[in-house]
Amino acid sequence: MKILLFNQYFTSSKNSSEKIKASLPLNLLYLGSYLQYKGLECKIYELGAFSDEDEVVFGEERIRCGLSDEKITEIIKTENPKIIAIGCMYSRHYIDVVNIAKLIKSISQEIKVIIGGNHATDLCDMVLKTPQFDFVVRGEGEITIHELCQAILSGQKDFSTIKGLAYRQGNEIVKTENRELIKNLDDLPPLDYSLVDLKRYLRNVKSPYIMRSPVMGIASSRGCPGHCVYCTVKAVWGRRWRARSAMRTVDEIEHLHKKYGIGEFSFLDDSASVDKKRWNDICYEIRRRRLNIKWSTPNGIAHWTLDKPTLLNMKKAGCYRITFGIESGDSEMRKFIGKPYPLSQAKELIQYANKIGMWTICTHIIGFPYETRRQIMRTIRFAKISGTDFAAFYSLSPMPTADVYQYFKKEGLLDFDFIFSDENLNSDKYEEMYQMLSDGNAPTVYFKPEQLGQIIADAYKSFIFYRALTFLNPMRTIRKINSIEDLRYTARLVFTGIKLLTKSFYKKTTQALIR
Repeated sequence: MKILLFNQYFTSSKNSSEKIKASLPLNLLYLGSYLQYKGLECKIYELGAFSDEDEVVFGEERIRCGLSDEKITEIIKTENPKIIAIGCMYSRHYIDVVNIAKLIKSISQEIKVIIGGNHATDLCDMVLKTPQFDFVVRGEGEITIHELCQAILSGQKDFSTIKGLAYRQGNEIVKTENRELIKNLDDLPPLDYSLVDLKRYLRNVKSPYIMRSPVMGIASSRGCPGHCVYCTVKAVWGRRWRARSAMRTVDEIEHLHKKYGIGEFSFLDDSASVDKKRWNDICYEIRRRRLNIKWSTPNGIAHWTLDKPTLLNMKKAGCYRITFGIESGDSEMRKFIGKPYPLSQAKELIQYANKIGMWTICTHIIGFPYETRRQIMRTIRFAKISGTDFAAFYSLSPMPTADVYQYFKKEGLLDFDFIFSDENLNSDKYEEMYQMLSDGNAPTVYFKPEQLGQIIADAYKSFIFYRALTFLNPMRTIRKINSIEDLRYTARLVFTGIKLLTKSFYKKTTQALIR
């Protein structure tokens, strides 16, 4: 096989409880399906692990969830490819991708190694300091990788006319003209799920918050017209929103439901309902085809793009759980974030969604550089009075590719520039940076990291106790139950809620006794 697409494995330190399992590589499926559609055969190989017992390699300092170097070497020698493209889903685990590239080149210097995605697009200068990477596909990848693979396989040496590339030429890094975004996503071929062993990924999803199994993520649009300061997806999709038609979106849902038995879908769009008519048409089409499915919007949905008739249409089409990206309950902070939309409208929709029997979740971010305690308290208070069933409180991760990072840098709170400007990537410093960004809390003008951690822990406790009292009202829960399936799901959630409540109470009581 001349072209291989690798979905990376993940490593963590031995003292970490983190074990990231293999997840369906939608990014590689889009690339592979387009290459196949254009007549270039390829294979997708999963290097990650599907379970704790499945290919978890223990090293001296790190645990690898995925295939050993020996097994990866066996794949490469058996396939004898000319090109290997590697997916990099998370910047935090970029070092794992570097090590895969080094392994590939140790087997054969002739294999061309390609990397793409948000991380590689934003940081292509840093990426190309690693000599094992031959090309960076910048921005939207389908057309660029097809033209690049064609050029490599035909023996072409000049790549300057291929838009959307970055590569080394001697000691210089060449960046070709930016690739235009695909205007009509319906021009892309349907995803070819035969490129992966789909059933293995489906067995990998377990959660008390899922109503039906198996569950699977899909994307009906790309990009977001918003300007949120913490956003990092703009590198590939830009600030322009594009979507598949309602018909093509539901065609995929129907195919997955009937061929693979998918019972529940998660819309992974960054902003699914920008075009309200299209969003409603998706719901109408699901209903018209009488598809017996459930679905949710776990990545969050912009409340200002919705109204009550749309929510009711979603409910009738099988949407049982909706996530609203609130982020802050303070009007001034919402302007800073890039979401200057009225909280009154959000509250009205949340309460209406509850009224018609949907489960509601709101996400909130704490730790913006200039955020005061009073502003944080307003966020926590809004989570309570909004009526949402569940609230998630996240610490802000000011990624170096996000606009908000510049504010932290300006105030002398963070500065990671030296890591990206070093001639040789220091993997220890790099991992230390992302450990702090992903697991910890960045210092702000008013708070130290440990203070923010305590505020978030207290926010969860406060919300759980508050919501436990409101759930004593039986009408709140009865509205959610319209079938035996709803009853079972509600029972699971109530049981999970009781465990969280007990855990919070136990910790609080224990701390009081210690004092």
